[in-house]
Amino acid sequence: MKRVLAVVLIAALATLALGIDDTVSAIQSGDQKKADTQRADVAKALAGMQRGTTATVENKYGMKFDVVIEEITADSVTVLRQIGDTTTSETIPISDIARIKKKSLKKMGTASKVLIVAAVTLGVLFVAALTTCSVSGESASADANVSPANASVGADAR
Repeated sequence: MKRVLAVVLIAALATLALGIDDTVSAIQSGDQKKADTQRADVAKALAGMQRGTTATVENKYGMKFDVVIEEITADSVTVLRQIGDTTTSETIPISDIARIKKKSLKKMGTASKVLIVAAVTLGVLFVAALTTCSVSGESASADANVSPANASVGADAR
């Protein structure tokens, strides 16, 4: 029993002498600085957002998801989030958010832009073709309505 107490006493003195507690405190304060920096970055990003903004959130566990912001408070963000077929309202503490980025709906892929331009071009060509057919059809029917008998009636009226 004296040996166990001696080992515990030596371990406690060694811990105090070497400053292991200070090392643990330094690690924890480093984590606190990192958390404060992360919180400041998230708060800065949220400052440029408002209700109805679409954003991508990455939580501290690495999971990313798209949200629509409903409300921003000092310590949390209330968002609409789609899970499966349902949309739920969820309050996320700012301390749980690793990153938040405003999602630009204006950014589209090149393929989407090309398809939209092609569809608009085809639509314009289709309308132009219909207009041409319609005009040529009307002139053909107008020519068909003019006969020598109708032409003389018009001439007699003058």
